[in-house]
Amino acid sequence: MDEEDLTKDEDYSYTCLKVPDPEDEDGYLVYLEIEASVESPSSFRDALTNRGFDHYKYAEENAYDFTKVGGIDCLKYERESYSEFDINYFNRIEGAGATVDIDISTVDAKDARIDELLKGLTFTLKDTGNEDGPWEWEGTPFSAEAHSVPAGSFTIDSQWIPFGEYISTNETFDHAVAVVDDTVYMLIAGALKEFSFDGKTLTLAKDIELPDEDYDTITADDDGNLWISGGMNDLVKVTDGSVSATFEELDTVTVHPSGKWGISYFTSAECQKVTFDGTSATTTPVTFAEADTIMHMCIDENYIYVCASAADESGHKVFVYDADGTLKYTLCDAEGEGLGSITFITSTENGFIGFDGNMRTVNLWDSDGKVIAEIEDSELFETSYPWFCYSDMMSDGSILTLMTEERADESATEIIAFIVKGF
Repeated sequence: MDEEDLTKDEDYSYTCLKVPDPEDEDGYLVYLEIEASVESPSSFRDALTNRGFDHYKYAEENAYDFTKVGGIDCLKYERESYSEFDINYFNRIEGAGATVDIDISTVDAKDARIDELLKGLTFTLKDTGNEDGPWEWEGTPFSAEAHSVPAGSFTIDSQWIPFGEYISTNETFDHAVAVVDDTVYMLIAGALKEFSFDGKTLTLAKDIELPDEDYDTITADDDGNLWISGGMNDLVKVTDGSVSATFEELDTVTVHPSGKWGISYFTSAECQKVTFDGTSATTTPVTFAEADTIMHMCIDENYIYVCASAADESGHKVFVYDADGTLKYTLCDAEGEGLGSITFITSTENGFIGFDGNMRTVNLWDSDGKVIAEIEDSELFETSYPWFCYSDMMSDGSILTLMTEERADESATEIIAFIVKGF
């Protein structure tokens, strides 16, 4: 064992054991990493999910078999990838507040030397009387009161909108929303779900099947069609709950409310304007020269909003173009510098409203692009550290915004929704 393969301190221990490949001086037939870490239970619970173990079956029903490794009862997870096996033994030792994880990479999952290496392993963990926080079903779901915040000459109001049944998630960013009358469509971790909305509660109505998984962008046009893209998938059009058209060889696409055209973009300023005709589409190049790396794009009745790193390296800004690609405004912070990461922006009768996921602020600009206010999430939503995923304007001019937020008791991260109005 090399000295650099051993780490030990009060809260963390690591070592690495290897069986060299005699035919490859830089390769290994078995590569075994062993970790013991005193930490919160969140990473272990994420590992349960990512490795296909149900939290309730693990914690309440004791439904899984365990393998004794180093004196610890461990869950075993195994997968094969490109002719190599990845084997994990792991568990949470609550009294010690510690997680143990043994990660084995090997070309032969039945290699007898793996067991020989594991036989010499012993975990020594001190029971400190630690008690982990509640599991998801034991914790307290998110809730918030209505709030009103002065912003220049305006008063911005927020109202938390509960789901009929809370929605927990391990995905922080890739959720999106589109509103059609009293129906709300959401992309939740890539899957499309339809909710009914009575003005007070969002109630799941049905799941809508899509041809692939992992979509992250959704637009509703004026006729109620949904345009869904992202995740390296084709653009699909959904009409009355079913896929009505598929458009290939496009990147992420944001569609104009008319449903007649949209912009296909990846990250660069070189994009495509897409014109739709029934089930076919034609593209023409369009360049947003002021933008460098594009993070998000929104289109409303009047403007194309390119949320991107500025080409002049002045930070993240929103470049506002007309339908012909002519720059009309550049939106930035009160000091004329960069923003964080605007995930949704639209125009209102009073100017522009944007949601900055990275800075956790709701930003208001007047009709000339001058900053009116930057409202902190804690003031308006009673949140702690949310991510603003996406939003959509409703028929009455208010905005339904979707976020993710970890519960105060850390038992889960939830998808939460608010209505914002007053601007």
